[in-house]
Amino acid sequence: MLSIPINLNLPRTPRLVTSLPGPRVQAIVQRDRAVTSPSYTRDYPLVVSRGQGCMIEDVDGNVFLDMTAGIAVTATGHAHPEVVKAIQEQSERLLHMSGTDFY
Repeated sequence: MLSIPINLNLPRTPRLVTSLPGPRVQAIVQRDRAVTSPSYTRDYPLVVSRGQGCMIEDVDGNVFLDMTAGIAVTATGHAHPEVVKAIQEQSERLLHMSGTDFY
């Protein structure tokens, strides 16, 4: 289990602290290849531990500009405070229900 501090700000520019991929990334990728179907492919060895704004940090502490942000973060970035607050409030009420069962 990774311990990921959530109250620390990420740098606003990329920062490399290991060679790429780093040792923790290599270990996770190797484990994943051993237990995950080869039909579930990935383009490059990146194991993200956290994101803030447009920056992401891998499990080795390397920080990158996220040029492939998913649909959930393209408008506000990773961990936008208002979005995080809304998620926290909603999760206290209801996390999931099947939309095909009822309204």
